[in-house]
Amino acid sequence: MGAISRPTGRIGFRTVGILALVTVALAQPLAAAAADEIGAGILGIDPSFAPPLGQRPGIVLQRVRHPTSEQIRWADTEPSIAGTADLGAGRLLVRLDRFGRKVEHEMTAALRSADGELVLDLRRNHGGLLRRMLKFAARFTGPVPGAVRLIKDGEVRALAIPAPRVPVWRGPITVLAGPDTISSGEVLAALLRRHAGARVLGERTWGKDYVLRIEPIDHDWRALVPDGRIAVPGEVLAGGLVPDGPIPERLAASLPPR
Repeated sequence: MGAISRPTGRIGFRTVGILALVTVALAQPLAAAAADEIGAGILGIDPSFAPPLGQRPGIVLQRVRHPTSEQIRWADTEPSIAGTADLGAGRLLVRLDRFGRKVEHEMTAALRSADGELVLDLRRNHGGLLRRMLKFAARFTGPVPGAVRLIKDGEVRALAIPAPRVPVWRGPITVLAGPDTISSGEVLAALLRRHAGARVLGERTWGKDYVLRIEPIDHDWRALVPDGRIAVPGEVLAGGLVPDGPIPERLAASLPPR
């Protein structure tokens, strides 16, 4: 597990250097640990982390949530889809809150009952692994070369949406987004608008357009370090993705309470 280091019993020079850069006091609330980071490559890491409201991007200290043996064996996996609902008139609502290990399978199962418009609710999606999100996006866009750019120290690396494992779903898509749509959730909304013809409705998203690198400190703590920007050609993520409009009253009234 690359994000978790073994206990050393002492603080080394590297740890001191990292701690000197950390700007958040231990007494402050810490964000929940990211899920499903095992095996992620450096450029693929985006640990579903949102800084506290009002805090500018910076290095943040975070407690490690150690996986249980059931989680390591994939026997215990938190679902990515928080719920589905029939909105009538052929519209299926899918609430996608995260990009878990089985997100593609969950969406395939949900789409079996879709015979019209998909309403994809990302209003509480705080992101996740960038590469996993790209595989999910392929379900609706098909392969797209250079769909996302990672920008670091003046260098640009293009990431493609890969070829999907199942046929592309071609029905109309409406994406619901808002201030709690963060990180890879924002990127997905932008990609679906750009490459799947989706409408994005709601409010401006969070605006997390940067990748986080994990620096282990000891067995229980790590630092999350901003390490480059994410860009979607043709879309603007900095400051938050701007929707096409608000959620119409009629659609809002049909949404079940969370």
